[in-house]
Amino acid sequence: MWESIHGRDDDLRAIDRLLERLGAGPALLAFQGDAGIGKTTLIRAAAERARDRGLLVLTCVGAVAETRLSYVALADLFVDVDDEVFEGLSARRREALDAALLRTGASPAEADPSCVAAGALSVLETLAEERPVVVAIDDLQWLDRSSARVIGFCARRLGGRVGLLYTERTGDEGAAAPRLAEPEAAEVRRLEALEWDALTSLVRSRAGRAPSPRVLARVVETAGGNPLYALELLRALPRTARPRAQLALPPTLEEVVTTHLAGLGADVDELVLATAAVADPTVGLLTRAVGTSAPDLVARAEAQGVLTRSGDRVRFTHPLLAEGALARTPAPRLRAMHRRLSAVVSDVEDRARHLALAEMPTEALPALDEAARRTRARGAPAAAADLLELALELGGDHSLKVRAAEHHLDAGDVRRAESLLEVATAELMAGEERARALVLLAEIRTRADSFAEARALLEEARAEAAADSALQVVCGLHLTFVLFSLDQRSEAAAMAQSVLAPAERLGVPGLLAQALGAVVTADFAVGRGVDEERLQRSLELEDPSLRTAVVVRPTLMASFVLGFSGRLDQAVALLEQLRGEYEERGEEHDLAWVCSRLVWFECWRGNLEAAARVAAEAEEKLLALETPVGRMLALTARAQVEAYAGRADGARQVAEQALALAEETGWKAAVAWQQTTLGFLELSLGNPDAAAERLTPFVASAIACGLPEPAADGALVHGDAAEALILIGRVSLAEPLVALLEGRGAALDRTWAIAVGARCRALILAAEGDGAGAERVLRRALDAHDRLPMPIERGRTLLALGRVQRRIRKRRAAKRTLEEARAIFERVGAPLWAEQAAGELASLGLRAGPRGSLTPSEERVARMAASGMTNGQIANGLQISPRTVEAHLGRVYRKLEIRSRAELGARMAEA
Repeated sequence: MWESIHGRDDDLRAIDRLLERLGAGPALLAFQGDAGIGKTTLIRAAAERARDRGLLVLTCVGAVAETRLSYVALADLFVDVDDEVFEGLSARRREALDAALLRTGASPAEADPSCVAAGALSVLETLAEERPVVVAIDDLQWLDRSSARVIGFCARRLGGRVGLLYTERTGDEGAAAPRLAEPEAAEVRRLEALEWDALTSLVRSRAGRAPSPRVLARVVETAGGNPLYALELLRALPRTARPRAQLALPPTLEEVVTTHLAGLGADVDELVLATAAVADPTVGLLTRAVGTSAPDLVARAEAQGVLTRSGDRVRFTHPLLAEGALARTPAPRLRAMHRRLSAVVSDVEDRARHLALAEMPTEALPALDEAARRTRARGAPAAAADLLELALELGGDHSLKVRAAEHHLDAGDVRRAESLLEVATAELMAGEERARALVLLAEIRTRADSFAEARALLEEARAEAAADSALQVVCGLHLTFVLFSLDQRSEAAAMAQSVLAPAERLGVPGLLAQALGAVVTADFAVGRGVDEERLQRSLELEDPSLRTAVVVRPTLMASFVLGFSGRLDQAVALLEQLRGEYEERGEEHDLAWVCSRLVWFECWRGNLEAAARVAAEAEEKLLALETPVGRMLALTARAQVEAYAGRADGARQVAEQALALAEETGWKAAVAWQQTTLGFLELSLGNPDAAAERLTPFVASAIACGLPEPAADGALVHGDAAEALILIGRVSLAEPLVALLEGRGAALDRTWAIAVGARCRALILAAEGDGAGAERVLRRALDAHDRLPMPIERGRTLLALGRVQRRIRKRRAAKRTLEEARAIFERVGAPLWAEQAAGELASLGLRAGPRGSLTPSEERVARMAASGMTNGQIANGLQISPRTVEAHLGRVYRKLEIRSRAELGARMAEA
C-alpha cells in the first residue's frame, strides 16, 4: 500500500518521522485537507506501517451519522484492549471507564467525566509501557463530543511512547484539535491537490481498462488534483464512448457522489440510507431495520463500492458517500427512517435521538429526558446536554436549559452553558429553577471574570430559592466565598453562620460539611480563632462525590485555616490529599486551584523546588482555562516562586500582570497577594523604600480594624509592611501595627505573628539605640521560630540579630549568627537573602572560623542526639518541630563531615 500512494512522498516521510520519534516520548501528526484529498489513504497507510514495525495501533473513525452515541469512538479505540489492562486501573477509574464504555451492566450513580478521561490516559500509558502505541483517528471533526474531550485530555498529558495521528477535513466545525504539552513534538500538514503527473499515474493504476489519452486528460483536469474525485469520475465513465464525442462529466465531487448513489436500486438505496442514519451500523441492526435481505443487500452495496463489511460491522467506503446519502434524501423519507430505526435500536440514547429526528415529540421528550439522565451517569455530560437541547427543539420546558447548561459546564463548554443560562434566567419565572440558573451563572462569573456580578446573581438566587432548601444553603456558601474575596469579611462570616442551621436541618452530610468549613474559615478570618471541633467535623463529613466548586470543599478550606495559623505541614498534607484526588479524577480546574494554593505554603516552608513544580502544573492547567481568574491565579503562583527564588525581573513582570487581572475581576484579596509578593521582593533586594510604597496601604486598614486575624491579608504582609516602614525611619507609623502583631499573635497563638512581631519590635529598639534590648527580643523571636516550619523567616530573624550584634560590637557572635542565616538561605535557594547575609559577614572583617564550627542551636541539637535521644524527643524537649530537628542535624553532619549518630557521639565526646 505504501508504494501505491502517489504524490505524497513528503507526507509519507512525515509518518516515518512520527514512528521513529516515539522512542523519545509522545508525538503528534495531523493531516488536514478538503474532502477526497487523500487523508484516509494516508492514515490507513500509517496504521499499516506502524503494525509492520511491531507497534500497537488503536483506531477509530468519526461517524457522519445524524445520531452519534457518547463514547462510541473511545469504545472503538479500546475494543481490542485486554481486560487485564482495565483491571490494573484504580477502582475509581476502572468503574468510570466501565460505565462510559458499557463494559459492565451496572454503572455508578454518576460517573465523573474527568475520571473517564483520566482512566483512558492510564490505559494508554499502561499499553505504552510494553510497546509504542499509535492512536489513529480518521475524520476527527466527526467524533462524538464525549470521545473528543477524552482524546484532548489525554493528548495534553501524554508522557510515554504514544503517537497521536489524526485527519481532519478543512472547513468543517467539530471536535477541537488535540494539543500536546510539548508543541515542538507536533506536526500539522495541509494536504494540497496532487500534481498532474501524480494524479495521472493514480488514475492509470486504478483503471480497469486503459482510458484514451483524451479521456484520461479530461478526468484529471476535471478532478483538479483531488484523488477521490478522479477515481469517482473514472468509475462513472460510460462503458463505450465514441472517440471524438464530447465527454460530459459531473462538475463537482458532490454531484459525482450523487451519481454514484443514484444507480444502487431501491432496495440497496434503502439499506444505504439506514446505514447512514444510524450511529453504529451492524448487519444485525440493519436486518431488523430493512428485513432479512440485509446481508445480501450489504454484499451488493460492497460490490458497487459504497459499503464495506468487517465482521458484523458495516461502514461506508468513504464518508462522502454517507453524507451524500443523507443529503439527497427528502425530509419526510428521512424522518420515516428515523421512526423505523427508533423501534429497532436497543440503546436508550440512540432510540431517543431517532425519536427526536423523527419529530415525534410525544414519545421523544420523555425518552430524551431519560436518555440524558443515563448518559450523564455514564460520565458523558456533553452528550446529555445535546439530548436536552434536542428536547428543547421539540418544545421541551425552559427548565431543560438549566439542566443542559449544568451538563455543558461539567463538560467544560463554559460559553454554551453561559449562553443557555442567560436565556433561561430571562425566560423562567421567579422560583427554584430560576434560582438554580442564577447560581450556575454566578459560578461561571466567579471562575471567569467578575466577583461583583457573581455576588449580585447569588443574592438574587437566594431571594428566589425556597427557604431552608439545599439550594438556599448552596447560595449562601458561594456568597461566603465571594464576599470574602471582595474583602467583605464581616458579611462573609454572617453569611456562613446563616446557612449552618439550615444545613444541619437538611441532614445532607456533604452539604453540612461545606457549611461547617465555611463557618470555620469565615470565623477565622474575622479573628474568632479556630474552632477545632467544627474543623474536624467538616473533614469527617466531607463527601467528595457531591458536585461543588473547589472553593467550598472542606479540605481546601481547612488547609487555609491550618496554613495561615502556622500549621503548614498539616495544611500541605491536606492539599496533597486533595491534589491526588483531583489528579485521579482528572479535574483540571479544581486541581489547578489546589496547586496555586499549595505554592504559597511550599514557599513558606522553604521547599522552593517543590513550589516551582507545583506552580508549573498550575500554570499549564489554569492558562488552558482561558479566563481572567485562571490566568491571574497562574501568574500569582509563578510570581511567588520567582520572588522567593530571587529572580527579580521575572517576579516583577508576572506579579504586575496578575495585579492588573486581580483589579479587573474585583478580587480584592488577590490584589493583596500580588502586593505582598512585590513587597517581599523589594525587601529581599534591600529596597525598603519600594517595599513600603507597596505595603503601606495595608497598614492603615489593619490599624483601623484592630487586626482581628493577622493572617487575613495573606499572612506575612503586615510584618513586611512594618519592617519596611521601620527601615526607612517611619517608626511612628509602624509602631501601632507591630503592637497589634504582638498582641493579636499572643491572643490567638499565631506563632508566625509572634515571631515576626518580635523581629519588628527588635528593629524598633535598634532604631532607638537599644541594641541590647533588640538582641534579647530577637532571641525570643528565634524561640518562636523553633515552633514554626518557615526557614526563610527564621533566616530573616537571624539576619536581623546578626546586624544588631555587629552594631553592639559582638562581632564573633554576629559572625556565627550571620553564617547560620546564610546557610539557611543557601539551603532553600533564596539567593537575594543569602547575598544580604554575605554582605553583612563581609562588613565584619573577620577571617573564616574553624571548619566545622556549630551554631548554638545546632550544638544543642547535636548534644541531645549524641546522648541517644530520638528526633521526636529532641523536638519535644526544645519545643520545635521534628522537621527543624532534621534540618539542624543535616547541617551538623555536613559541617562535621560525618554520616552517623555513632560518629556524632564520638565527636561530641571529644568536644
